Formats: sequence, structure tokens, C-alpha cells
Amino acid sequence: MRARKTSRVRLFIVLALLLLLPLIVWLMSGYIPNTLYFDSNGVAHGSGTRQYFYESGALMLADRYVAGQLIEETWYKPDGTIIANERFKDGCGTGYYLREDGSIRVKMTYMNGMAHGPATYYTESGEIDKVVSFVNGQVSGGE
Repeated sequence: MRARKTSRVRLFIVLALLLLLPLIVWLMSGYIPNTLYFDSNGVAHGSGTRQYFYESGALMLADRYVAGQLIEETWYKPDGTIIANERFKDGCGTGYYLREDGSIRVKMTYMNGMAHGPATYYTESGEIDKVVSFVNGQVSGGE
């Protein structure tokens, strides 16, 4: 009798786990590696890396996402050396825009995924051309 009750308990546990497994997978799907995609509005879902390349085919930028959130960006020169690596938290961090030769064209700060704060524009020789202030993704004041 005791063996029969133990078997029923085990069977119940196995069936409960089998029924819960799809729910667990669905809840954790944003954390599964290589599931990154962007919807029609450009919003990230899932986890993985999105890469951008120079016209030469060399890696320019690697964005790393976890559960749809940008958590890290790494910028590269065309020869593969790292220009900068930035960790983002809640959409806040520093972003770069590069020229085809790997020089920095713009360095700007982001808050909640939008340009916010100073954006420094550089000449091709690397000197500061201008600094523009952004507030919630919009230019604020004169250049």
C-alpha cells in the first residue's frame, strides 16, 4: 500500500513538472541566448548580440541584449582593436558614432535609451568640433 502511494506522489510530481515546464520556458524566454529579435517598432526582445559592420566587412559595433534590454556595447576600429566598451543600465550609458576609418564622429550620453546630456562632435582629425546638449532625445538650446 505504501509503495502504491509513493508511486502516485511521484507520478503527480512528474505530471505537475511537465505541465509547468511550458510556463517556465515562456517566462524565461527573454533570457534564452540567441533569441534576440526586433519587432516592427524596433523594440528588442530576447537575448543575444546585434552586430554592425564597416563597409569593408570588419566589425564596427557589437550590442549585447538580455531580456530585450541593451546591457553592453563594444566599438571596434577596422583593424579589430577596441575603441570603447560601455555597460548600460536601464538604458543609461555612453554611445559612439564612428566614421568608416574608425575615428569617433560623435560621443553622446543616453538616459532611458534616448540621447540626454552632452553630445560631443569630433572633426576627422579628432578635435572637438562642437558640443550639443540633448534632453529626452531632442536638441536642447543652441549648438
